[in-house]
Amino acid sequence: MINIGLFEGWWRRIRVGLLVLVMVFVSALFFGACETEIEVDLPDYEPKLVIEGTIENGQPAIVTLTRSIPYFADMDMQYIMNNLFIFDATVIVTSSDGECDTLTLPRPPLYMDAPLMIAYVSPTLRGRENTSYTLTVKYYDGKDTVKAVAVTTIPHTFDLDSVWFSYLSEILNKDTMRTVRVLMSDNGAEANYYRFQVKVSCPKFTDRLWVSTVPVAFDDKTFNGITFNYELERYGITMLHTFGMSEAQSQACRRLTFRPGDTVYVKHSLMDYNTYRFMVSGGSEAILGSNPFTNPAPVISNIEGENVLGAWCGFASKIDKIYWEDTVGYYN
Repeated sequence: MINIGLFEGWWRRIRVGLLVLVMVFVSALFFGACETEIEVDLPDYEPKLVIEGTIENGQPAIVTLTRSIPYFADMDMQYIMNNLFIFDATVIVTSSDGECDTLTLPRPPLYMDAPLMIAYVSPTLRGRENTSYTLTVKYYDGKDTVKAVAVTTIPHTFDLDSVWFSYLSEILNKDTMRTVRVLMSDNGAEANYYRFQVKVSCPKFTDRLWVSTVPVAFDDKTFNGITFNYELERYGITMLHTFGMSEAQSQACRRLTFRPGDTVYVKHSLMDYNTYRFMVSGGSEAILGSNPFTNPAPVISNIEGENVLGAWCGFASKIDKIYWEDTVGYYN
């Protein structure tokens, strides 16, 4: 005797399977018919002049000149040396006092105080407080002569009231990680724009470059004319900071806080408004630029010229030093 219910169940499954196959076939025909091969002709990339220049009181002017490079360029050392750095530009700095200096490349062209270690440096000119400096750059890019001009001012320096190591937690008063705190008094009669940086020298490593703190720059709108304390943490360690270090040194260097045995140099600086705008916009992009849920932030340059990026920044700086005696055997 034939089980009609079982036969109907199998037939229902067969019909569903056939329906699925038909839908897949029709979908394949539909989407296959919608495919269109598109050829996109990307315009030739035109590199821009990138200027990274600074001048501080008592220090020479330092200017690194590079070309911007395509996003998908194959990067290697040969490409960088042939296409990134500019070695044949004319770089002149003139002060508001009439002093003028033509910057030159050291021989060999390595200057360890420059982030990329290749920079034009002023032979005789040194920055002075309350003085403006005009940077003029000219170079031939193979088609045209590119000219860029920028002006920055070194304001006056200021003193910290005090600087000390601060526990991350007052409860853990034997913690081996601390931040640095400073007590400072703002001048309420003027608008001030601040920057703090730190360097560490310890048994495990020594910083080649100054390390930024967060934020990279700030104004005095929220504490105008008052005395306040401010916490410093190392931020933004990159390959520029750890170049030439061993893996152990690099790991020790990549930290926000300070340890027993550290000698910490604290540089505190004032800058003009245009330098501040560049520092804030560039710092925001550095912090948020890797976040896929944010839009790129425009970096505000203070340089005038066509196809030119970067900034010319003046800083009035002083340096304080503190030492955390190694009493707990952290490096033993």
